[in-house]
Amino acid sequence: MIKLNDKEVNFLEEENLKDFLLRNNYDPDFLACEVNSKLVKKVDFEDFVVEDESKIEVFSFVGGG
Repeated sequence: MIKLNDKEVNFLEEENLKDFLLRNNYDPDFLACEVNSKLVKKVDFEDFVVEDESKIEVFSFVGGG
């Protein structure tokens, strides 16, 4: 299991962060992501393999005025 924004979700072996985000209905092009309290750069999403029991926090950017 993985904690995604404090919600438990299923873990798939050898899944990269980009695919994990897409599978959980997030658009990786418009967010920032921390895994176990460490920021993962967007350019590394495809190379970063998600591990069981990770804690992932997703942050969306919101414009306003």
